[in-house]
Amino acid sequence: MALCSVWTGATTDTTARVRARFTTADSATLLVADNEAMTGPASFGPVASGTDNVCTWNVTGLAAGTRYWMRVDNGTLNPSFASTFRTHPAPAGERASYIFGAAGDAGLTGDGYEGGITNATSDSLVFDTMTAQAASEEWAWFSHLGDLHYKNIATNSPALFRSAYFDNMNYGGVVNPGARQATFFRSLASTYVWDDHDYGPNDSDRTSASNAAANQVYREWVPHYTLPSASAIYQTWQVGRVLYIASDVRSARDPNSNPQAPTKTMLGSAQKTWMEGVLSAARGDGAEALVWQSPSRWVGGTDTWSDFLHERLEMVQMFGDTGWLDRMIMVTADMHALSICSGPHNPYGRFPMFMFAGMDAGAWSTSAADYDIGSVAGRRQYGTMRVADSGHTIALTGTGYHDGTVMMRHTAYIQATGRVFALDYGAGHLSPPFEPTDDDQKLRNEITARRTDGGEYTYSKTSGPQNINDPAEDAEGVGVYDEGIEVNVAADEQLPDQASWRVALSTVDEDRYPMVRIDLAANPGLADELTGLNPGDRITIANPPEWLAPGTIELIAEGGTEPIGHPNDWDMQINASPGSPWLVGYVPASAAAAGPNLPNRADTGGARLVTAVDDNDTAFLVHTPPDGIRERATWIQSSGLTGVLPAQFPFDLKLGGEVVRCTACTPSALDQFGRSVSNGWGSATVGGAWSTSGGTAADYDVNGSVGRHAHPSRNVFRYTSLNATQLADVDVRASITIPVVPTGDALYPFVLARANIATGAYYFARLTVSTASTVQLTLRKRLPAETLLATAPHTLPFTAGATYRVRLQIEGTTVRAKAWPLGGVEPVDWEVSATDTSLTSGTVGCGSFVPTANTNALPVSFSFDDLEVFPQVMTVTRGINTIEKAHAAGSPISLAQPAPVAL
Repeated sequence: MALCSVWTGATTDTTARVRARFTTADSATLLVADNEAMTGPASFGPVASGTDNVCTWNVTGLAAGTRYWMRVDNGTLNPSFASTFRTHPAPAGERASYIFGAAGDAGLTGDGYEGGITNATSDSLVFDTMTAQAASEEWAWFSHLGDLHYKNIATNSPALFRSAYFDNMNYGGVVNPGARQATFFRSLASTYVWDDHDYGPNDSDRTSASNAAANQVYREWVPHYTLPSASAIYQTWQVGRVLYIASDVRSARDPNSNPQAPTKTMLGSAQKTWMEGVLSAARGDGAEALVWQSPSRWVGGTDTWSDFLHERLEMVQMFGDTGWLDRMIMVTADMHALSICSGPHNPYGRFPMFMFAGMDAGAWSTSAADYDIGSVAGRRQYGTMRVADSGHTIALTGTGYHDGTVMMRHTAYIQATGRVFALDYGAGHLSPPFEPTDDDQKLRNEITARRTDGGEYTYSKTSGPQNINDPAEDAEGVGVYDEGIEVNVAADEQLPDQASWRVALSTVDEDRYPMVRIDLAANPGLADELTGLNPGDRITIANPPEWLAPGTIELIAEGGTEPIGHPNDWDMQINASPGSPWLVGYVPASAAAAGPNLPNRADTGGARLVTAVDDNDTAFLVHTPPDGIRERATWIQSSGLTGVLPAQFPFDLKLGGEVVRCTACTPSALDQFGRSVSNGWGSATVGGAWSTSGGTAADYDVNGSVGRHAHPSRNVFRYTSLNATQLADVDVRASITIPVVPTGDALYPFVLARANIATGAYYFARLTVSTASTVQLTLRKRLPAETLLATAPHTLPFTAGATYRVRLQIEGTTVRAKAWPLGGVEPVDWEVSATDTSLTSGTVGCGSFVPTANTNALPVSFSFDDLEVFPQVMTVTRGINTIEKAHAAGSPISLAQPAPVAL
């Protein structure tokens, strides 16, 4: 009746599962104590052994983050099988920082073999190294990533699998509590899912005869978490705010050699359905980061996910649809190498990959190029994953070791939602004083970031707003507040981001509230919640006093105290810093979930009001000027031709202290000519009625798809213009179709701006369509005498009926234009440009001319379509933050809650 193994797993913050195996049937009690001397232990049992003489205890009533010691009492305390484990440091959903070990592959002779393998089971010195390191670093558990042994069992024989587990927990075919691997597994809790060699033969799959026996004996021996399937061993657990999923990559796997069809599967439909359900529900349980344990490698080689191309893409889609693709890492083994990919090098999902192997398996490796941090093959290798939850960020630091020596390391940073503590000044939650502080103690407007043994980069912001609550000093800058930092990054190219991000945190343009006092004596109901506040948590303060700017104040808690004073005083004092920089951009699950005031939109730089508005205007004319010759993105539009995203409305904007809600945005003029009109062009979709000039009314019509200028005579200009659209800085875009190849002389269609048709004054971008079947763009003005301002350096080919896009932009005294064939790519650079001060404002429109020397049969008709004119017109709801005021022309306008890019 000898005890031969003790194995602990399925730990939580208050429970654990323990399994012990005897050489013959027996009954035993498990003693559990929080001290190694086993003083005052709790007793569980006695329980009778079950199949293969295995006893199972479900241990409950434990304390979080505590180390426990155990003895199995079957009439003797079995001191040679003394065991220990740790509970999880906090309940699922609560912040927790900890470290766990992980590795796979032990028991294969061959390359680099050092002795200590018998019957495909390892007794390597690496287990001594890991036992010592796990104790000194207080590993919370160890995740075995597959290939527990290399017995390659190819028959449906439970006896062979039972013998394999016995060998792993003893070594040498006899009861052996001193075996290194057995000692390691008794020194901490573990999780375990198999790969091919411990499930069946090499590269085994669902067709292996070993399938049923492997699943049966796993359930007899292994202290696992809940198994959702009776025929597979996939499982999940959560520690703090990190979700773990361990996949079974063998029980339902199609043969690798099967064709790459969409139905080919590694996981099986049941496992994927379960997995999607877990991923969909986990955020509601407080999970913020995902560690996916897949014994099969994600990239490269054979017998990997590369043999399942369609399902690999399906998994990427699943992670993306459930919101985990940018919140996850993969931990794997199989390749007998330490290998780390930082994420961008992973072409399928771009999440980081950590391969921890092999503990004691031949040193072969492939696909090292897939791992940009490094790849080292060999034995006595393993890894750790350190989880550091700082509230707004969860850092997952994977470190690969060879026999205790660090070989490589990488940290994946996961942006966490964090907890939000909502306070209300108007409800009396805060104690005085509560006011902005002129605080420059944490101002750093010049930071030099240095890489260890590498280069350095200095980023500085020493003019403009410096956020020390002094507007006069803000405008002038405050001098240099510098700092140097050393950062652990992979390359010098990352240093500018490291430096600029820290400057942005320190110089964010808002008031400072370094101390917030919460009146718990008057609000005892806040006490329970606030006593759980941690550094990095978010604090919002609604309804600030009237003498402060309206709107919710965003803060990040950096720490706090509860001073002991008068019995009637009970204040919590929280040190805080601005919270807005941490409201970084994220992609909403759907357009409907975007919300008007959430950080999921990129701002448009430099936008301003074109005309003044009073305190109740609901239409804003907004211009987004270019940055020199380079364009800035205009606002998305609810209708138009450019950037049309109606589902993304509404969104909030701010200007001059007021927040307004944009419910629609259109060009200032828009026409796609989807109507039929004779003797004129009627009214544009946006921009008012068209007026005509030149020839007769019968020369102008709209045929349901285009607007036309007909020329039944020569040497007479035809114009159509939108007189209601009077603009200075303007961008006009239109399509122009020329019906015939000119004969005798050229044909001249154009778009115009800053126009006064009555006086014959305007700027225009003209297409010169030559008798040689070419088109050349020129930039001109009429006052009414015509002046050539610039000619494009090249021509475009022309055939009868060809259509061209023409764009004319005027910004201040700069006039420029470009043209390209419809359906082609718009040129990046302006083709013609000039500086001119003759005209300052006017209407926009289209024009055409057939000269006297032209000999084409009359009438010649030019067609115009898809006209779009900027600036933009925004329809807004006023006073979202209770402020409604007039704003002058030129007032800056921006997103109320832009989406900063996280580091």
